[in-house]
Amino acid sequence: MGQDDNTIAWVRSRDDSQDNDNLKTSDSLHVVESHVLQERQIGVFGAISLVVNKIVGAGIFSTPATIFKLSGSVGMALILWVIAGMISTCGALVMLEFGSGIPRSGGIKVYMERSFSPKLLQTCVYLFYCLFLQVSASNAITSSSYLLLAGGVESTTWKLRGVAIAAAAFAVGIHTVAPRVGRGLQDLLSAVKLFTLLFIVCTGFAALAGHHRVPGPKNFDIGTSFKGTSNNGYNIGTALLDAIFSFQGYDNVNAVLSEVKNPQKTLRIALPSAMGLITVLYLLANVAYFAAVPKEEFTNSNITIAASLFRNVFGDSAASKALPALVAISAVGHLLGIAFTVPRVLQELAKDGITPFPNLVMQNRPFRTPIIALAVHLGITILFICAPPAGDAFNFIVSLSSYPTTFLLTAITIGLVKLRLSESGWTSAFTAPWAIIAFYLAGNTFLLIMPFIPPPNGKGNTNLPYWLSPVVALAILSLGIVYYLLRFIACPWIFRYRLHPVAVELSDGSKVTRYRIRS
Repeated sequence: MGQDDNTIAWVRSRDDSQDNDNLKTSDSLHVVESHVLQERQIGVFGAISLVVNKIVGAGIFSTPATIFKLSGSVGMALILWVIAGMISTCGALVMLEFGSGIPRSGGIKVYMERSFSPKLLQTCVYLFYCLFLQVSASNAITSSSYLLLAGGVESTTWKLRGVAIAAAAFAVGIHTVAPRVGRGLQDLLSAVKLFTLLFIVCTGFAALAGHHRVPGPKNFDIGTSFKGTSNNGYNIGTALLDAIFSFQGYDNVNAVLSEVKNPQKTLRIALPSAMGLITVLYLLANVAYFAAVPKEEFTNSNITIAASLFRNVFGDSAASKALPALVAISAVGHLLGIAFTVPRVLQELAKDGITPFPNLVMQNRPFRTPIIALAVHLGITILFICAPPAGDAFNFIVSLSSYPTTFLLTAITIGLVKLRLSESGWTSAFTAPWAIIAFYLAGNTFLLIMPFIPPPNGKGNTNLPYWLSPVVALAILSLGIVYYLLRFIACPWIFRYRLHPVAVELSDGSKVTRYRIRS
């Protein structure tokens, strides 16, 4: 058997040589690479836009108000944003080392497989994370609410859900049938997001210069910046938690490295550039908010803090018309970023042979996009949008992803330490300093523990138990363990057969693996 027009029929077993000698012709895997792999078309700006679109959603327009209320003072709120930016930048450097050492698609999935045994268990856990904890329901709802607000349409439950479904379908659809247009729109919307943040920053500097329609809030007066700082550890911890979650998404480009031109060099430029831009703009945006918005508005306002900034500087018309449209655009950009990467990771999982109908899910025909994986992602997103009733249950369901993401990022960081200290021969074109890794692990450990610390009154922000979100997220991840034990351990033992892995190596360094039943 040879190679003809990208068709690879080289059979490779991951069992011992005796099993390899016993392979039958029917065990051969014939893979047409052009039906599985995408082309390398993402450059430096495209990689930056993937990170920007994943990190910058609607949170930066409203989260600063929550962080101020919890921290109690302007000075403490800004310090927490600085700490959050530092921790997240350390995480980006960890991803840079992993991506430089394993420059192919898969991201966290691949790094877990490399770091821990059994490898297949890590793959199964990541399958459930990717399917159920990486849906874009929350940003679909956010984009929907702001689109309705910008259009002056009264928001009802089903109007909100209908527009949210339309937004998610648009993001998935354009990546399905017009991938070049989808990537171009991603790049455009990431530029719009950065411009919006820059405009907010400039508005803040104008307010500092005295250009505002309300009396100056004087939030930066010496002696008052730290006045009112909370002495409640839970409030400070929760505020830091919210700030760090606002930076999540720096692993986005690692998930599609097989589509990145010169991945090691591009990643080395894109990740620090994206994180530097976002961190600086986030901090300056907070300064801008405090430059024009009095503390009382931070505490009592029901609208986004960015809307308060626009209203106080430009008047009601700008706050009520321009800003909702900009926030909606930002949320749609986030949808596009998720719809681009998550289905491609599902495609990688199908190549591993652990998804249902793997031969179908891993195909990228007819548009050179993982069309079945895209459809699955859209279907689960719609389910999460429509299934839960309105209220606390709905808000709970659509915001499950932050904690398990932190859990997996912590796991691969421990895995990086393990790889460095082992004799497995780990090498990478970039090495993160040990101090960076230690600081990042400390920050993530805080994030993992904090949600289980009881709030002062024993009750969180909703009527649901404060600990429910992380527990449910971990339970969903644990379904991957159950799936692994049932499919690969219990069933072969009960029905007395062996699963024999047969693999074909592809040109991007990945493999297509299928499991043959042997008696």
